[in-house]
Amino acid sequence: MSTTTPPFIKKGALFGLVSPAGRIDSDVISRAGVFLERNGFRSRRGKYVTHEHYQFSGTDEERIDDLQAMIDDPEVEVIWCCRGGYGTLRIIDALDFSRMPVQPKWLVGFSDISVIHATLQNNYNTVSVHGPMPVNLPADNNYGAEWNHLLDILQGHDIVYRTPANILNKQGTSAGQLIGGNLSLLAAMTGTRYDFDPRGKILFIEEVGEQLYHLDRMMYQLRLSGKLEHLKGLIVGHLTDMKDGKIPFGNSAREIIRNITEHYDYPVLFDFPSGHESPNEPLLMGAQVHLQVTDEGGLVVYYI
Repeated sequence: MSTTTPPFIKKGALFGLVSPAGRIDSDVISRAGVFLERNGFRSRRGKYVTHEHYQFSGTDEERIDDLQAMIDDPEVEVIWCCRGGYGTLRIIDALDFSRMPVQPKWLVGFSDISVIHATLQNNYNTVSVHGPMPVNLPADNNYGAEWNHLLDILQGHDIVYRTPANILNKQGTSAGQLIGGNLSLLAAMTGTRYDFDPRGKILFIEEVGEQLYHLDRMMYQLRLSGKLEHLKGLIVGHLTDMKDGKIPFGNSAREIIRNITEHYDYPVLFDFPSGHESPNEPLLMGAQVHLQVTDEGGLVVYYI
């Protein structure tokens, strides 16, 4: 099955702003509009983008309506999810993405939005962007490099990532289709129709705020289900605010992942700058990537 890559955008492209998960302050939406306007793009707010229903940005039905409207709107070229949190898994099976392979458009987000990336890659083989969201925009408008890189990647500019040496890295060279996202969401989708086939894939994972033994359990879930065995490579992003118990687990988050993957013969790259910290570099999920890990560090190059 061939991969569908949405058309790269040009100045004046319309971004649709939606909140499929957690509630968000209206100031964040305003900052997103300012950021896009300063860079020559337009924005359109979802009808319920700042609604509140307990911890969610509107009821399930409202969030479904907003996201579906952006999927179906022929003028919208980029669907930019405003934040993560929790809630996307509750609505994913009510959404119709069948237009995406026929009239593809970009979808951008990370964390809880990993659910949508999984849907696009595993069900529709469509490329999307794991990248920063409006909630991450700095209030002082002092934008870091990842924001320029996000717009660059959407406009089709070449992106090459180089990372420094890491003692935990496993050296090697590989190529495959990049998939993944937040590890907790990947674990939650195991056994569902949004689950991934690891064959020929390079898996990216990141995590935030988890107990170390939870991380260990999720990694063993991937191992016991055969996911890790059949990968072509593994890229580990930010592991943010990981927590230990009163009785120490005995390994750091990175060591847990390294120990569980040490018997496989593919390259493993640690500390890729993407996830719940800054910089949160954008990744083209679903695209073919070349991964090289040497004693000097890592290299990630896309093939579009």
